[in-house]
Amino acid sequence: MDIYIKKAILHAFDPGNPEIVFSENLMELTPVMLDYVTKKVEKIYSDEAKRGQLSGGNQFLALLTDDFIASTVAVANFWREAFVLSEKQKQNDLLFVEYELETQTHFAFIRLSLRDSFSHDFDATSGQIKIRKSESSLPGAGSAADEAIAINRVTNTYYLLEKRIKYNGKSYNYFSENLLADKPEISVNKAIKAIKKSAETVAKSFDDDDFAFSQKVQNAVFHAVEKQEVLSPEGLADQLFADNLTARLAFKDKVKEEMPEQIRFEQMPMDKIEKKLANQKLSLSNGIEMIVPQSLYEDAKTVEFIQNDDGTYSIIIKNIEEIKNKW
Repeated sequence: MDIYIKKAILHAFDPGNPEIVFSENLMELTPVMLDYVTKKVEKIYSDEAKRGQLSGGNQFLALLTDDFIASTVAVANFWREAFVLSEKQKQNDLLFVEYELETQTHFAFIRLSLRDSFSHDFDATSGQIKIRKSESSLPGAGSAADEAIAINRVTNTYYLLEKRIKYNGKSYNYFSENLLADKPEISVNKAIKAIKKSAETVAKSFDDDDFAFSQKVQNAVFHAVEKQEVLSPEGLADQLFADNLTARLAFKDKVKEEMPEQIRFEQMPMDKIEKKLANQKLSLSNGIEMIVPQSLYEDAKTVEFIQNDDGTYSIIIKNIEEIKNKW
């Protein structure tokens, strides 16, 4: 993913102060800061991100103008109005970024919750190296944002990482519901979990919920991800329940409760998603655990799963040239 950072600015939110502390000037993008900001933006494009597209008259979109700094002030104030209702508030730095991705301008808002950290320094007077605590340290470059949105300024499509806040004892997706006034599609990660749960629930109702079916579900999702195809209830239903029309319809209806539309993989961390699905992890009743790569799972010359007449299973692992004990 080639991200070109054009501008960045940092504002500070402290729940003990009535107003946000605003920077008047843009950040100096030194090589170190450029690397930090770039990595924070990259983390938005996660399999945990919800996605959607804002309409032209959207209230959040109306805050974004050609004046970058003024836009960040408007968004920060709008965000604060909703966030201050949260029952648990901490100090946060608000990072705003203008960048190009695939030649199109994007606007990002990243909330960075400050945290405790420890450092050491040398006290020349006492001759000691002392440990000092800081209560306002930014998270590392490699960590995910506490909350973030990236908006394509050409298409108005967005990627959203949001956290629920608690208000009056109830939890709210305040960012999508209050700030965006939009209902994004569920994340890729949540969609995969919904597919797994729905498929296994339907299979159980038809007495077809053994480990082989669970493997079949994972295999179908893995191949869709590997080919970067869309994940659609219809396509998966045809693969998983090819011989059972009633089960196919039941699966489609159940999945669409959480995943009404097909899931796309544009600008997703495909390596990370594939890695999660790349191995079949089996836990056997006798205490043995196995990891079978997807590439070998379907290869009968390598591994074979057999159901015995008494209902038990046998697993035959073939053509092994070497065994290593990794402990």
